[in-house]
Amino acid sequence: MTSRTREIAEGWFAALTSGDADRALGYLAEDVEWVNYTPVPGYNDRMPWIGTYRGPAAVLDSLKVFLGMVDVRFEELVQLVVDGEQAMGVIAEESVVKETGQTFEIEFIQWLTVRDGKIVRWKSYTDPSQILRAIEGRAA
Repeated sequence: MTSRTREIAEGWFAALTSGDADRALGYLAEDVEWVNYTPVPGYNDRMPWIGTYRGPAAVLDSLKVFLGMVDVRFEELVQLVVDGEQAMGVIAEESVVKETGQTFEIEFIQWLTVRDGKIVRWKSYTDPSQILRAIEGRAA
């Protein structure tokens, strides 16, 4: 099971970091649960792409909102840990908020659950303070 999970995770992260959205979406189960942080009113709700979504179409809509606001300059998988049906990838990202021109750099974790060759659950973890700073137009 671990080797199949690793294969799916490596494919997912390779597609994601190369910007191949069609290939990346192909790794998602039809009923994937996509948990991209929990919105907190008055704090991180200025990131309109966050929330919980179901299915590849909803995930794509969320990614379109993100890419409509943010220009991803660099994204790299820096660590991958796999155990059974679970995979955790640490991603380093540098992006620019289009409206403000402000850059942010973050590391975030994507926690994947893989079953029957598809990602059935995806959850993201990060400190959003650098993203929020850039959205607000405050220099680093």
